[in-house]
Amino acid sequence: MKRTIAILCLLVLGACATPQEKCLKTTQGRVAAAEKRIAVTQGNIDRGYAVHVSRRLQTSVGICTGRVFRTCVGQNNGPVETPVSIDISEERKKLERQRAELSAAQIAYQSQVSQCRRVVRDSSS
Repeated sequence: MKRTIAILCLLVLGACATPQEKCLKTTQGRVAAAEKRIAVTQGNIDRGYAVHVSRRLQTSVGICTGRVFRTCVGQNNGPVETPVSIDISEERKKLERQRAELSAAQIAYQSQVSQCRRVVRDSSS
């Protein structure tokens, strides 16, 4: 129930976004995605290996409470991290490409900011 209320509150707040915020949302997402890719690649270089995350069904046994104590068997589809070897020089090249993509995304974002401001200003006149 609390989860449903929280989701509804977020939807209401999202609907309250200004026209300018709505206009900028897509471009902001591109910048954030580029920054995330850079962070992952830089982390790989710093560690010397990448981390592959997969989901594996794991069974667990525990004690359930209620009116009577009893054993319970549950399943958890939790993440499993596995190290993956990488070519550091290729990762550095990839990092440079990603930084160039981030720069382009930031330029596009600044252009979009100007355009959104004009559209909002013109529509309010």
